[in-house]
Amino acid sequence: MKVLMIGAGRNVRGGVSSVVNGYYEAGLDRKCELTYLATMEDGSKLKKLGVAALARVRFEKLMREADILHVHMSSDNSFYRKAVFIRRAYRMHKKIIIHMHGSTFDLFYKERCNKRQKREVRDIFRLAERVIALSDDWKAFLAKYICPAEKIKVIYNGVPVPETGKKGYGNRRILFLGILGQRKGTYDLLKVLPEVCRVYPDVHVYFGGDGEREQAERLSRELGISGHVTFLGWVRGRKKEKLLRSCSMYVLPTYHEGMPMSVLEAMSYGMAVISTWVGGIPHIITDGENGLLCEAGDEKRLQELILRLLASEAERRKLGVNAKGLIRDVFDVKKTVDEVVRLYGEVMLGAGGNSRKR
Repeated sequence: MKVLMIGAGRNVRGGVSSVVNGYYEAGLDRKCELTYLATMEDGSKLKKLGVAALARVRFEKLMREADILHVHMSSDNSFYRKAVFIRRAYRMHKKIIIHMHGSTFDLFYKERCNKRQKREVRDIFRLAERVIALSDDWKAFLAKYICPAEKIKVIYNGVPVPETGKKGYGNRRILFLGILGQRKGTYDLLKVLPEVCRVYPDVHVYFGGDGEREQAERLSRELGISGHVTFLGWVRGRKKEKLLRSCSMYVLPTYHEGMPMSVLEAMSYGMAVISTWVGGIPHIITDGENGLLCEAGDEKRLQELILRLLASEAERRKLGVNAKGLIRDVFDVKKTVDEVVRLYGEVMLGAGGNSRKR
């Protein structure tokens, strides 16, 4: 099978690049003839326009030689960029898979699209043989508003399972990874820290991410907790791995998600995770068993959960060990790649959701 996969560049900051890099690490390119085409890169507006234009040119040749177009799609500009490639692949009589990542795709469709744009979204999804959703909740949304349920396949994100030594749970170091801002719950976390730091003066929170960094740093100063927080900017590679190994807790009080790679990564390193009941997170975390959950925006409950975990090294250990076991058994990216390859085979055989027969 010859597959052309398109999406954000593999060095772009975000979940899609983590997913794609995980696929390569798990050997997807050895199970099919895989070519990856970046349609967007980080940088100036001029650079982004140049990358998009070059991708359009390269796409013509690459798509002629491919059997399947696998599209990593989010909302807003990502949707409109990818729609151009999907229409062209359809006119070339190629098989199309849409891999829907957007954590706010529901808001994009219901609140930011007018009637004409909603019809365009449905029309684009109609051109795909199959649609990959990151959780059953996202499948339900897509089936209700956008495309038939039989076309949708749930494939969870996966992560490599690190070969770690013995995890230490004696410290009170907390990690947050993601784009700093309201959507990820950055400010909720900062607002609960004054009381947390009063009770546990040795606590320290590391924020790895870009976005609204200046606003977050200003709020930390206003709250009087600057000595307990460190803003690292975007972290990756060995620096991120060191944080995942050295911190005992991971907190992501997010408001909207698909299947957050950062939570999966934290769990794979045996961290005790606190997050929220949104998107695919409840399909990863069983509350009280391999992590703790609260409602998004519930600062009081978030504070209670953080204090609870900081008080008990034993509970941090229990949650972390169980989390790592779940990732190894269910969310290992090698298993995800096997599911993707099976889906490629189904599409090539015309099994399920073939739009050309509708």
